[in-house]
Amino acid sequence: MRRLLSAFWTPLLPVFVFLLCQLAGIGAVYVSGSLSLSLFLVEILVIAWLAVRRMVRREDFRVDSSWRNRRCFIAILGAFSIMFAMNVVSEWMGLPDYTMKTVMGVVRSPLGVLSIALLGPVAEELCFRGAIIGGMLREGRRPWTAILVSSMLFSLVHFNPAQIPFAFVMGLVLGLIYVRTESLLLPIFIHVFNNSTAVVQLFVMGDAAEDFKMSGVIDEKYLIVGCAVYLVIGIVCLSSFFRISKEQLRKEIRNRKRTYSLDSLHDTSLALERAFKERREWWESQTVLLYHALPDEVDTALLLSEAMESGKTVLLPRVDGERLTLHLYDPSQMQSGEYGIMEPQTEEFPESRYGEIDLVLVPGMAFDRLGHRLGRGKGFYDRLLPRLEHARLVGICFPFQMVARVPYDRYDVKVDDICWSV
Repeated sequence: MRRLLSAFWTPLLPVFVFLLCQLAGIGAVYVSGSLSLSLFLVEILVIAWLAVRRMVRREDFRVDSSWRNRRCFIAILGAFSIMFAMNVVSEWMGLPDYTMKTVMGVVRSPLGVLSIALLGPVAEELCFRGAIIGGMLREGRRPWTAILVSSMLFSLVHFNPAQIPFAFVMGLVLGLIYVRTESLLLPIFIHVFNNSTAVVQLFVMGDAAEDFKMSGVIDEKYLIVGCAVYLVIGIVCLSSFFRISKEQLRKEIRNRKRTYSLDSLHDTSLALERAFKERREWWESQTVLLYHALPDEVDTALLLSEAMESGKTVLLPRVDGERLTLHLYDPSQMQSGEYGIMEPQTEEFPESRYGEIDLVLVPGMAFDRLGHRLGRGKGFYDRLLPRLEHARLVGICFPFQMVARVPYDRYDVKVDDICWSV
């Protein structure tokens, strides 16, 4: 029941607060008579509430290799292409526009321009992408489910028929970019550019903007062709941007790791180990399969020591050709293996006893909240884990190794749970 309530509460709470802030803005109109002040107040209240409630994380403003290169240009080109196509489609739909005159009045003041061109996009991205999509992903929802829910809510809160189709599609585009980059910076930039362009258009055209139609200056057949071309360009660009290969994701995770010192990683490892020790599956398990960590992996020294002291049967993997074999852990019989990993030199644990293993701690380069795991590319664990039918599989990783989506195929084995938060 708690999970069911969370499924509704996580996306609706930010929208509820967004609407409450709008009511506060309406109150400001009655008090001051200024719609510009009302918009400014709404956006400041939304941003402040999300910051205080920590519904948007510091990691939502990361800059890394997922968008700091030519792929960033591909995303922007795709977004702007779809924006143009949707402007044409919205015009053809002929839906009533209830806000045009209001907006034209608001942009006559500096505070109104600031509210529409900058603060509005920031507040909406924090709410609909950061709080709603980010919150749903942290609850374990599928990325496309989170994007669709956010887009529907984003379109509906505009309360203007002429804006709903455009807002829904742009919500999909901005949500996709947020999920792919795991950062709000690129969606905010695109949103600010879109709103700023509209403000500039209103300044340039003045009152004529209310009746402006692209079909009035461009022949309709050319407009149809242009709309179709831009739509195809946008879909191709965004599809290319969203797709990521396993090797690309490994490269991104390596780049993220380089931004942390070994001391920082060690401190986080200790916190993760302590958190894992509090889990029920840990203290109920009798036979556990752990691993000896590489320098850039979550350390397991504390867990190995704790497991030995508590009388658990502790196993470690060893590379044997193309497969992993399991061996009892003995600190006095460890030596470096083929890949620089410390491996046990004890007798092999018989496969006939694999059913005794209660718990497996699985390392990885990256995980997503659906349990998909990205390894280092050798496939050792993906060949081993299906043989451990009765064990609970728990991934462990640093927070920056949790991503929205891990590319996978039918041979990749999912884990049952992930320990990543400290």
